[in-house]
Amino acid sequence: MKSTCFFILFLTLLSQQVCAEGEVKGLKKIEYWKTGKVRQCDVYDVNGYLKAKVYCRGDGTIEKIERFNMVGKRVEEALYDGRGKLKTGIDGWAAIRWIYSGPMLLYEVAYDETGKPMEMKMYSESGRLIARRYRDDVNFDPYEQANMYMMLGGQSAAFYDTTVRKEDESDIIAP
Repeated sequence: MKSTCFFILFLTLLSQQVCAEGEVKGLKKIEYWKTGKVRQCDVYDVNGYLKAKVYCRGDGTIEKIERFNMVGKRVEEALYDGRGKLKTGIDGWAAIRWIYSGPMLLYEVAYDETGKPMEMKMYSESGRLIARRYRDDVNFDPYEQANMYMMLGGQSAAFYDTTVRKEDESDIIAP
């Protein structure tokens, strides 16, 4: 009962970003804290696909960002401190990326708070873990891995941006 009342206190708002010509740029679903600060913002593209979920602390600073691909799979998650810098969570990573080929998970890369990769997991077509490499492994070369990721969808996995991206801030700040 208490948690139900807690959520009832939040105002949920679905807004549209519309440019001057009337073209819809994106949709947002926003939940607010009692203080009026953004609690959570779900960002959708013009076709209604979930692009990202942004979670904020009571003071309005970004705590966590999750990104999704067009089929609804989570492809990225990052944790932030109150100043917008990456922060290590209880699982030992500050950010993580998942790389897919269609519906199949191929790679998972975990990053530390400096944005450097600390672990990479590779999966078979059946979804089984086939290899795991750690940053301290003698043969781990993030630049070599980055080239492989560029071939697998244009994402560089060598490093992770250590600060909150401007587009994420504008996604929740702009009406």
